[in-house]
Amino acid sequence: MDVFIVVLPWAAYLLVAVIFLTMTLLEGWAHHDGWTLARLSGAVACIFWPLTAVVLLVHILASAAALRQA
Repeated sequence: MDVFIVVLPWAAYLLVAVIFLTMTLLEGWAHHDGWTLARLSGAVACIFWPLTAVVLLVHILASAAALRQA
């Protein structure tokens, strides 16, 4: 059961990252563009998007804890 709890989020992350990365690559291929800065930053964002969610979640939890103490 513990393995399922760890594997499921990673599988979901990989699925979303692969879908977004594929869309980014196909968009550049359709427009016959090289690796522009926008495409490169899009590819990096596809890989690191969970960090944004984690930072946002930590900020929300810290703000809620500070409000409860006040």
